[in-house]
Amino acid sequence: MNAVELEIEPRETKKRNRAKALRSAGRVPGVVYGGGDNQLVEVDNKAFEHVMQSASSDTVLLDLKLGKSKRLALVQEVQHHPVSRKALHIDFREVKPEQNVIVTLPTVPVGEPVGVKTGGGTLEHVLRYVKVKGTPVALPETIEVGVAELDVGQTLHVSDVQTPEGIELLGNPGNPVVSISKPRVAGKESAADDETSEEATSENSEAAEGSGGAASE
Repeated sequence: MNAVELEIEPRETKKRNRAKALRSAGRVPGVVYGGGDNQLVEVDNKAFEHVMQSASSDTVLLDLKLGKSKRLALVQEVQHHPVSRKALHIDFREVKPEQNVIVTLPTVPVGEPVGVKTGGGTLEHVLRYVKVKGTPVALPETIEVGVAELDVGQTLHVSDVQTPEGIELLGNPGNPVVSISKPRVAGKESAADDETSEEATSENSEAAEGSGGAASE
């Protein structure tokens, strides 16, 4: 996973009114932790939003630039306003290049399943995110899942997913990731609907006749 550079500045106070003033000025308060002492910081809101919108998932590796120094960090948590969805506070977790971390990455089906291409089946993307463990530099942006060989009625599980070297999937090996469902047979469904309709008509006719006989008496 490539680190994206993001410039931050030190934040000197925890006062609530100071945080409001920062947000009004287009800045977002945050904290960097994990490398020793926690450091209060602030970041330009537009720059941060650009980074997050350009990412393929919520797991983003950053080179936090503070003056002449840089700190490798993951975006651990972002608190948003419940209405505007603007960032209110950001937690950055400092990591080392050789340190194993656990993150959640999206699964992305790759290829056209034979069961869809020639069998008329439908691809069902069951597990869209999976937890993985690996070093920050080895982590991919997404977990690609090869589905080209899947036929109708087949399922690819977590244990079947191939990962890059140094990356370990932490999900239940038996959990399904992608499956190819059988095509719906329109003829059979239509026949079944006709039978149901005929039975309902017959029952209604019998009920009507019974009702008429009772009235004549």
